[in-house]
Amino acid sequence: MGLKKLVSTNWLEKYAKHIPLSPNALTILSLLFALTGAYLIFTSNLALSIPFILLSFLLDGIDGIVARAKKQVTRFGAYLDGMADRLVEFLILSSMISLSWPDNTLALYTILSLIAFGTFLTSFAKAYADHRKAITDKKLLDRMGCIFERTERSILILASLILYLYSPLYSLYLLALGAVLAFLSFLQRFIFVMNYSKRR
Repeated sequence: MGLKKLVSTNWLEKYAKHIPLSPNALTILSLLFALTGAYLIFTSNLALSIPFILLSFLLDGIDGIVARAKKQVTRFGAYLDGMADRLVEFLILSSMISLSWPDNTLALYTILSLIAFGTFLTSFAKAYADHRKAITDKKLLDRMGCIFERTERSILILASLILYLYSPLYSLYLLALGAVLAFLSFLQRFIFVMNYSKRR
């Protein structure tokens, strides 16, 4: 179970309905902040990029809350949010390849592993299980969590960027831990689907 599922957001919904932007506008704004943050990393303005990336992650976290509070939950909004999530992570992580790491080869493989297993394959494992009807129980599919969900990845990415300002080596170690957790999360979901299929 991810951190997001453990933290209640009900209290936020009464304030969220007063936000003057639509949920989809918040999603697009999150993407624009991530794009700005990624550009600033590419142009060696890491310290300046961090507030933009933080805002991107925060907006991504509240767009769903705003949608529920304003009763504007739509299938397209959920789709847009999921696609934007992938793009935000990809933009930020791929821009981090350009940083001067103590071991550039290790950093490259670590970041690529985070992109592959964290950003894409973990969510793909769930979506493809639904698409191919490997899991037909929608409630079970909705509850299929993993040890390293998007909220945890966002916190780790942001923490590694801040840590890089003080110690690129420890920042790389933190990213490497994230890559391992991302792979284990993908494996966890794959095994879950495999075990479910065997019971049918």
